[in-house]
Amino acid sequence: MTTTATATAKKTKKTPDSKFNVVSVEKTDAPEGCDGEDWYRYVIERGRSTIVGSRRGSLRQVKAHATEYANDLNLRAANGGVSLWSPRRKAQKPT
Repeated sequence: MTTTATATAKKTKKTPDSKFNVVSVEKTDAPEGCDGEDWYRYVIERGRSTIVGSRRGSLRQVKAHATEYANDLNLRAANGGVSLWSPRRKAQKPT
């Protein structure tokens, strides 16, 4: 008989739900107003959060893009949710 630690382990930041992962990349039609037949739809998830995007290119290129996007989101989350691209400043109270 084997036992699993996951049944009694506490949820921490290291759980699978704590990272964004690419869950699918599939061929799709071009978005309205766009041409080409090399469009893909990708899905990135973390827990209850889902990000869906479309990108033109080869399957390999779109998978690489989606993976880089997920890694960037994970890096941002590891930095306390601070955006690397648009740092936010705390609002100053009027004096």
